[in-house]
Amino acid sequence: MPRVSDAYRQARRDEIVAATLRVLRRRALNDLTMADIIEEAGLSAGSVYSHFARKDELIELVATEVIGARLDLLTASDDGPVRSPSEVVRWWLAGLEADEVPFATLVQLWGEAASDPAIGAIVRRRMTDIEAAFASAAGRWLDAQGRDPGAAASTALAMLTFCQGYIVRSAVLGRQDLDASLGGIELVPVAR
Repeated sequence: MPRVSDAYRQARRDEIVAATLRVLRRRALNDLTMADIIEEAGLSAGSVYSHFARKDELIELVATEVIGARLDLLTASDDGPVRSPSEVVRWWLAGLEADEVPFATLVQLWGEAASDPAIGAIVRRRMTDIEAAFASAAGRWLDAQGRDPGAAASTALAMLTFCQGYIVRSAVLGRQDLDASLGGIELVPVAR
């Protein structure tokens, strides 16, 4: 029997992740089944299960792929121009919208995280990654402004909280006007 290359194995995993995202754009997370993913991917059940034994393993990879791609872009911008926290948030959310990340699914994941330990662990890991990247970007901006970069963590928390609120609002009320949403706030530390 011929050996399967790592590149082939990764291509199959990428196919399965893409199929999962396509299904999630049409169907609620609660209704997602491995059978849906198998059908969407056009692969055999054995092929899909050889990569992912459980749905939460697949959800982890989907979350890692979606968030990881944006995090890579954000960290790559460390060499580019310094952006304000509001500019980073605008860029982050606009990118998620452009990538057609299903916001309703994110909200469902957050809800599941409250009662499902496996999903909770996934959500906490991704949120921690995002907050750390936001803190790095905020620290660079604060330093460039001659402000205390020690406030980067609280600024990152405000940035993440705003993003979550925007995502929930979009999931419940439909697509929002990002510029109007950001227009009334300033995501910078307040002197105490």
